[in-house]
Amino acid sequence: MKKIQVLMCGAAVAMGAFTVSCDNGASKSSLKTSNDTLSYSFGATVAEKELTQALYQMGVLGDTAMLDMEYQSRISQAADSAAKLNLQNELKTKKDSISQANAKNLAAFLSGLKEGINAGDDKSAYVMGLSVGHSIGKNYVSGIEQQIFGKDSKEKLNKSLIYNAIADVLNEKEGALEDAPATFQKVMEEAQKVSQAKRDEELKKEHKPTIEAGEKFLAENKRKEGVVTTASGLQYKVEKQGTGAKPTANDVVKVHYKGTLLDGTVFDSSYERKEPVTFPVSGVIKGWTEVLQLMPVGSKYTVYIPYDLAYGSSGTGDKIAPFSTLIFEVELLGIEKSGAAAQ
Repeated sequence: MKKIQVLMCGAAVAMGAFTVSCDNGASKSSLKTSNDTLSYSFGATVAEKELTQALYQMGVLGDTAMLDMEYQSRISQAADSAAKLNLQNELKTKKDSISQANAKNLAAFLSGLKEGINAGDDKSAYVMGLSVGHSIGKNYVSGIEQQIFGKDSKEKLNKSLIYNAIADVLNEKEGALEDAPATFQKVMEEAQKVSQAKRDEELKKEHKPTIEAGEKFLAENKRKEGVVTTASGLQYKVEKQGTGAKPTANDVVKVHYKGTLLDGTVFDSSYERKEPVTFPVSGVIKGWTEVLQLMPVGSKYTVYIPYDLAYGSSGTGDKIAPFSTLIFEVELLGIEKSGAAAQ
């Protein structure tokens, strides 16, 4: 029996942020038979081996370990004793708040756990519904709300209508929408476009110097002799005009190239690798797809690509920042596969 008490005490200690006193919080369970001991030891083992960590991972309990590490580091670097004391008091306040929340959440969890353990076959479907409903509400609904309305928005989906829709489908009733999945897909796609546009606007403000540098360069560059500007804003200069066929969007081509930033930094070069590359014309950035279809085989162009025809608001790799205007030397060596053969 003492061994079991030690086990439970260890489980409580393992719960870290949830403060429990092993003396004051001793178990009230009375183990009189071997069955009692088996039952209790099983429950304690489940709690210690699986539930303790799971409660933190599911967010039922808050852990103070990382908080302690952060504050201990700040306390050790504090300038004087007054600053250290302030940080210690701040840490205590936060830990007390977490402990209070843990006590409340643990009580609620144990109440649900007790109902679930005692549920007979007649209630198993109810318990499953409760679990699935909670999962839908916490994982799916909250995720969709953040995608559509934004992380800080107070606007929420109508959970009553979500329930009604689920019930209608499961009860095989005629729904309020003719094709709900298609409607949902369309709404989500539109919402994602709006969300992406908002993110792009925020990023544009953050990367304004890069955008302005690109716009200034292109405005000056288009006035230079030999530079051609297309309707899309792409610019190119013919260094050598080939006499071969021009590839289409469906072709696979072989090229040599060198890519540089506006400051002359080389971010990629097949010349340096001493090996040309082969790829589908439609499988690269928009600026490349456009210019390759203008080049006869054997040509070499210098291509100036605005950010919206390059890597846009995302950039790529360590060297190409978001909204970067790029310069490429492109040499079209040949068409490897044409049309349907490239598919």
